[in-house]
Amino acid sequence: MNRFIHYLLSIVLFFFSVTVAYGASNSVVPYGDYSQWCSAYGTCRENLGPKEAEEAIEGYFASKGLRATNIRHKERFVEAEIYRDNRLVDKILFDRKTGRIRSIY
Repeated sequence: MNRFIHYLLSIVLFFFSVTVAYGASNSVVPYGDYSQWCSAYGTCRENLGPKEAEEAIEGYFASKGLRATNIRHKERFVEAEIYRDNRLVDKILFDRKTGRIRSIY
């Protein structure tokens, strides 16, 4: 009986560690990452225009093998849906003033 509990506990811990590792490696947007268009300190020389914001979003996610679609402008912010292989993996908010990208999903 003691051996059975040991095996069962080992199996549960194995699957738990695999699940945690998969979740960590499967993240799309680290909280508060910045686009290449602005500095890492969260400032842009000036607000990015709508076209520049779209290019920044698409370029950032294309470098990660993802696709940004359904881009919607809302004053200073831009919302976009992020897809991997036709599967929605995240919704993001891009700040045109700071260049900051964060998940809103």
